[in-house]
Amino acid sequence: MKPRSSLPQKERNARSKAAQLIHGKPLILGSLVKMANTCGKPNCKCTKGEKHKSWCVSVRYKGKRKMLHISRELEGAFFEAVRTYKELWEQMEIISEASLERIISSRKSKE
Repeated sequence: MKPRSSLPQKERNARSKAAQLIHGKPLILGSLVKMANTCGKPNCKCTKGEKHKSWCVSVRYKGKRKMLHISRELEGAFFEAVRTYKELWEQMEIISEASLERIISSRKSKE
């Protein structure tokens, strides 16, 4: 592979940002889902339609899809970890597009 300095600035920036995200923050490949549940207590507000709301994260864990409840104390950490993954994905899309363009242009120059 060519030295990084030979890559376009946009790709170098994306690779740098991706490395920072991978090494600097926790990340979770998952989706945040707002759930509304009833607790089953006969005099609770949820029996009148005002359900209890909480967050869950939908993830693959040990090869299976799981919905994990997120406690209020950990909501911020989960939101940040999912946001970090989304940012990483955006950077990978930039890198992939640049790599594809480079491969296609190198192939055309050989023809």
